[in-house]
Amino acid sequence: MSTEQQANIWVFLEALGRHRGLIVGLTLLAVVAAVVVSLMLPAWYQADALVLPSQDGSSMGLAQMAQVTSLTGDPRFPGMITPHDVYARILRSRRMSDRIIARLDLVATYEVDRASQVYALLEDHTDFRVTDEGLLKISALARDPQAASDLARAYVEELIHLSEELLTSSARDKREFIENRLAEVRSQLDSARGALESFQLKYRTIDFDEQTRLAIDQASALKVRIANYNLEIEMLSPVLAADNPELIEKMRRRDLVQKQLDALEWGGSDSSFFSLPVASVPGLRGQYESLYSRVKVHEALYESLLDMFERARIHEQENLPAITVLDWPVPPDLRSKPQRSIIVMSTGVVALVLTVFLALVLDYIRRLRELQPGDYKKLMVFA
Repeated sequence: MSTEQQANIWVFLEALGRHRGLIVGLTLLAVVAAVVVSLMLPAWYQADALVLPSQDGSSMGLAQMAQVTSLTGDPRFPGMITPHDVYARILRSRRMSDRIIARLDLVATYEVDRASQVYALLEDHTDFRVTDEGLLKISALARDPQAASDLARAYVEELIHLSEELLTSSARDKREFIENRLAEVRSQLDSARGALESFQLKYRTIDFDEQTRLAIDQASALKVRIANYNLEIEMLSPVLAADNPELIEKMRRRDLVQKQLDALEWGGSDSSFFSLPVASVPGLRGQYESLYSRVKVHEALYESLLDMFERARIHEQENLPAITVLDWPVPPDLRSKPQRSIIVMSTGVVALVLTVFLALVLDYIRRLRELQPGDYKKLMVFA
């Protein structure tokens, strides 16, 4: 340490020693004043409640966000929000504040004339935050322990009621939406079934694939019979006369089988559901498959919606708690503020620092008067 630094330290200590009475006196005076003021300040009590919101999901979709936005009047939400953040925002909403003010008659309690003052005081006396463990903490301040407990309890109960209303409304809206969609799909299904039925009646189709297979099998068998008749006629023609009864009978039978084959391929007088014309199969297959697939799609969609509708009806009737209260608020035994010890200690530290600075200034003025009278006179001009 240099000689100059040592000299400065001794000057500092000398100044403290010369003005120790002033330093101690002013510091004690400030401490006593802080004690008196802290005793005169009104006591405030804080009641806390701890709740666990519903854990249905870690984030909310656009529909739920829109619903909360319309409720709270604040569209500024992050991209991903948790149920805890939403419930904390609901607690700060104007709708919740109106419920609390009306329930506890805070206009008379706070003794104010303007509604804006009631909202401002209520915001100052409450705090809602998400703890590190993911719980929602509700804190309320009041000058009376019971009043603080009542305010926190009112927030908890109103949050439960409001969340149940939101869940009920959401479940009802979902059920009504599914119900309307179910009616639309039912109408589309009836229309598709009607079109398929008309097609089946017009073209006499029941099971298109099975009927096609049977028709082709029948046509193949008839063609085999015709080929056999033609072979027999060709074999008998060289040895029998043209008017031979046996030859004429085989030709007659061949012609009958040919008529049956023509009727099977191109349609005939048979109007039963087992006489599907083979020649019409390629053109009818596309129409049939299109109509049949429409029916199947609408049937699958209808069954899915019907299942969703039943579950939505059950969910609408359920009374599941959206809020689980872990700790109900109780009247606090100890005041929350003012914290008199902190007030007194902080006042003492600040007073000590200021009085030490004052002592240094006074000692500087004394040394200036003794060592530099001219500069001292100039300084006194500003005194």
